[in-house]
Amino acid sequence: MVFGAFSRVAKRASSFPPLNLALLGAVAEKCGHEVQIIDAELENLTDEQILKRMQDFSPDIIGLTATTPMFHIVVNLAYKIKKVSEVPVILGGTHATILKEKAFNDCFDYLFVGEAEETFTLFLEALENGKGFSSIPGLLLRENGKILFTGIQNPITDLDKIPFPARHLLKFNHYKTGTLRGRKIYTSIMFSRGCPYQCVYCCIKVFGRKVRKRSIINLVTEIESVINQFGIRHFCFVDDTLTLNRNYILNLCDEIDKRKLKITFDGSTRANLVDEELIRRLANSGLIRISFGLESADPEVLKIIKKEVPLESYIKANKLTRKYGIETNNSVMLGLPGETRESIDKTVSFLRRTKEIQEATYSIAMPYPGTEFYEMAKKGEHGLKLHTEDFSKYQRYESAVLSVNDISPEELLHLQKKGLFMIYLVPWRVLPMLRRFGILALISPLYASIKSFIKNMFYKKRKSKI
Repeated sequence: MVFGAFSRVAKRASSFPPLNLALLGAVAEKCGHEVQIIDAELENLTDEQILKRMQDFSPDIIGLTATTPMFHIVVNLAYKIKKVSEVPVILGGTHATILKEKAFNDCFDYLFVGEAEETFTLFLEALENGKGFSSIPGLLLRENGKILFTGIQNPITDLDKIPFPARHLLKFNHYKTGTLRGRKIYTSIMFSRGCPYQCVYCCIKVFGRKVRKRSIINLVTEIESVINQFGIRHFCFVDDTLTLNRNYILNLCDEIDKRKLKITFDGSTRANLVDEELIRRLANSGLIRISFGLESADPEVLKIIKKEVPLESYIKANKLTRKYGIETNNSVMLGLPGETRESIDKTVSFLRRTKEIQEATYSIAMPYPGTEFYEMAKKGEHGLKLHTEDFSKYQRYESAVLSVNDISPEELLHLQKKGLFMIYLVPWRVLPMLRRFGILALISPLYASIKSFIKNMFYKKRKSKI
């Protein structure tokens, strides 16, 4: 639903395991509680089916979370829950953390702010013992009809203390990702929290800028336990920057090799934070896919968004990953602060002529709340004009909520589809895409791109005749 005509590709690319819910499930089980996790997106459940599952389980509390563009769905579900149950409903996640009171609709009884593992432990203890919650940091609650914020919960310094995610509560064998080496059952995993960079389109308000890491032993022990318990051998590292600490990653490779774990994995990083030794070691230890955040090929746009990684770094990095057989995606956005038609053309031209780059995503930039980009848009900086704060429209495909300079939202949609058509209509990109997604999964977005390209071409011709 979020990806429109691209939904089939997105679904085939990956259905994503909710690591956050599995972590909180583990916390609750450690406290002695019975837990059920419902991934309604994975199972394509209706609200009525969710309510039936809930009533069958008869929980003492219900927890909900959602990304920004899906938040309205969770609100609607929470109101339906309130009609049939008096069980407290709690809300958490990045969107809730950022908006706090603005997200604290009266269908929610408690809202968790920031990292929730320690807050949730204290919350469950208070709930079980019949105590109040006002002394527990990291909560929004209501007292005497007024919203009370209990203060910020300190970030967790020792990540090794967090229990391993309760993956047994998920339909773990249903999470699959498409790679150039076939479809793989996989799980998500994280070894660090925090990011030191200041890209304007990212929100770091949950984990902060200070980077905290798990011990190598703790991390690899989790990997080994996943193999032994579930037979899963592909892992997606969801850390912001996989190779931020070079020595850490080399030590990780050492431990994987030492334990002779036959795994594959993927992650994302910056193109200027890899070198040949690192890529070689990662490939030998199981890395089969990596993503670089290219964003734009225009130096002025990159300066504005605070992502000044030289374009040459992407060429070198993609050469290295191709040399070692690592599938490589380069994420690109259009509609960024300071964007012009010329800068968009520059990005598309760069991708068309750069054979080292075989795979690229091309999404519309979204000013999610909590980012500097969002504040720029609200203030009208760098040519931006925000047209709506209806977050259900904050989707990266087939939706645009901004104008930038004189480029309207409608034109951004045309330029996105035209760009995808132009980027992938080159011989060295067609085969990898077919291998990864299959021809049927690509028909719908390809048709949409061609249709928009032709429509936009005729629109320009008509306009030029006036």
